[in-house]
Amino acid sequence: MKKFLLMFAVCLVGAIVNAQQSSSQQSLGDVARANRARKHASPSAVKLDDDTTPRSSTPSSNSESDTKKSSDDKTADAKDADKDAPKKDTAEAQKQKNEELKKQIDAEKKEIATLQRELDIAQREARLRAAAFYGDAGTMLRDQTKFAEDTRKEQDEINGKKQALEAAQQKLTDLQEQARKAGMPSE
Repeated sequence: MKKFLLMFAVCLVGAIVNAQQSSSQQSLGDVARANRARKHASPSAVKLDDDTTPRSSTPSSNSESDTKKSSDDKTADAKDADKDAPKKDTAEAQKQKNEELKKQIDAEKKEIATLQRELDIAQREARLRAAAFYGDAGTMLRDQTKFAEDTRKEQDEINGKKQALEAAQQKLTDLQEQARKAGMPSE
């Protein structure tokens, strides 16, 4: 009995120590979230690709740019004043374009949701109809050809809805890519 009590006490102490250690340790999910937050918090990583870098048709040399700087010093102030007005117009045009893209993306998401709902309903109705057909032996014997024909029609309808859904999803992907290239934040 004393041995049993002693073993029980040792196991109890071990369980308490283990529980304290596991509660004081950070879970793997918490560590991953912290690393992800740290990774996204540092915007120092700049991605350079064809979408973000401007292209120039002719390379410029340093000697050409030095001579242009000395000759254009007088007209630089006048150009700066003229540059502010087009920047405002382009900023407004960019904002308008971003709003237009956002509206198109939202409309496409609604269309995808509608198409997905219609597809789900069509598939559910086909399953219910098949279950009702196979559940009744008399119907199976009487209406085999009609059931097969109706099943083909339903499957063609389902396939058409699947294709429409895939096309809508591709259009949404294209719109999101276009928005990304325009500099809109992703949602």
